[in-house]
Amino acid sequence: MPWDSSGESYHTARPANETALESKTATSEPESAMKLIPAKFLLTLSLVAASLLPAIAADPNADQILKQMCAKLAAARQFSFKAHREMDPALVPGSEVAQSADVEVTVQRPNKVMAKSVTENGERRLYADGKTFSLLDAKMNLYTSIPMDTSIDGLVDQIDKKYGFVPPLAEFAVSDPYKEFHREASAVSYVERSTCSTDSGDTECEHLALTGKEADAEVWIGVNDHLLKKLVATFHREGNPQLHITFSAWNLAASVADSEFTFTPPKGAEKIQMRSIAKN
Repeated sequence: MPWDSSGESYHTARPANETALESKTATSEPESAMKLIPAKFLLTLSLVAASLLPAIAADPNADQILKQMCAKLAAARQFSFKAHREMDPALVPGSEVAQSADVEVTVQRPNKVMAKSVTENGERRLYADGKTFSLLDAKMNLYTSIPMDTSIDGLVDQIDKKYGFVPPLAEFAVSDPYKEFHREASAVSYVERSTCSTDSGDTECEHLALTGKEADAEVWIGVNDHLLKKLVATFHREGNPQLHITFSAWNLAASVADSEFTFTPPKGAEKIQMRSIAKN
């Protein structure tokens, strides 16, 4: 400790008459007592003052805030939301420009999901009705359909392993979003309470920071509704490319019909095969 070494400078040589001074002080009890009284008084005063100081509030539990948000999503049997997503060029395969997309997602647990993504390059739709998984490129009028008799969790896992991609914003449709967050994040910390601006207006949010191996992320969760409002991920790659997503129109009691998840090819659409990356 720095104080330990600097304390040595106080050990100076004693003056020759120090013994006499000590003897005089020791025999002068009233004077010694007077010197001790102020020290005791100051100590007592400091303790009283400390007890009157307001307690410093600890930061809210960041992981508990994240868990509460995820639990609310997991408890919803059918829900929908919208998102605006912006990705830096390094995150868009084969592109040298940033990409923005407006995404709409509708979920009916345990095995139905529909997503629509609109970019400047066109519109793509994803359908899963519990038995079949379909993708449509509306601009090119191309589609693919494959048997997929599984839950949403199973769908996400199989699509990732066999075809090398994950449906848009799938981590919010699976049965345990909290597990998915911690699959990517090794630590969660509290930043501050702040106002987050979204398409639906300004909202008071809890601002959290997540640390991960592939990327670090910041999330803003609504104080009142405990729903995700914004996510910014910074990837550990050259140039630190970022992904920005703002969320809106959360409806955790959406009224949806089974037909919304069933894909019907548009007139004149051509069916193509989806290329597998799985090794035989």
